[in-house]
Amino acid sequence: MTVVSVWTRDGLRVLAAIVLVSAALVAVADEPIFVRWLVADDPGDETIRDYWERAEREELEPPALVDLGTMLFYRGYPKDAVRMYRRALDLDRDLYEAWFRIGLVEHSEGNLGSAQQAYKRCLKKLTGHGWCNFYLGLLEEQLGHTSDAMYHYRRAFKFAPELADPKVNPEVLASELVLGVYLQDRERRRFKNTLPIPYLEPARVERVRRSFEPTPTPTSEPEKTSHIEPTMTPTVSEAQPVQSQPTSVQPVRPPRPTLPRRAPTRTPFD
Repeated sequence: MTVVSVWTRDGLRVLAAIVLVSAALVAVADEPIFVRWLVADDPGDETIRDYWERAEREELEPPALVDLGTMLFYRGYPKDAVRMYRRALDLDRDLYEAWFRIGLVEHSEGNLGSAQQAYKRCLKKLTGHGWCNFYLGLLEEQLGHTSDAMYHYRRAFKFAPELADPKVNPEVLASELVLGVYLQDRERRRFKNTLPIPYLEPARVERVRRSFEPTPTPTSEPEKTSHIEPTMTPTVSEAQPVQSQPTSVQPVRPPRPTLPRRAPTRTPFD
């Protein structure tokens, strides 16, 4: 009888555990997927919730879906981030930023093949994407493809010269080829700018160029007046008599008349 009661107590405990696990599984199954992305006491939770609910109602535009994927990436869910980026691409196949971010996420996860494909899809849509060219160059360098890496570094610095600044792009310090590319480009520009190929007839070239310059349209300009402080004109009663001021010019004297010379007279004592 005792054995039966013990077995019954153990059986009840096992049964209770099974019931609790089943209830938890049911709750998880009914729980929306976005709940696992949320972090307690984080103000970003409501933003993620809002974006997710609008995405489920198909109210989000492709750029907003990309932003939702970026939120999930920063929360530590790279696969969910890529899923959102691909949803955005389903709506807009020309959204090159979605391809670029897929490449970045796959690159960060070590999936170099997938990252390479995504980068190339981005550049197919926008060949002058500076950041994408740089990261594709970084990936090619990691794969040991030196010439391809330098090609994309060169294009990155062409379209976005600021990427050579470590303050803007710290990853330049991780590359052994970036400095070489920078020096090559600087030498190429110096060589091109110093080539001795001036115009043979520069005056004629300048004259022709000026003939095609647009003629400025005359515009009526307002009459320019000098800025003079206004003065009060005195009234008759206020006017003061004008006093003559001495001048430094001396008065002209009339010429002195010439007197006739008289003959000398003799005195009695002579």
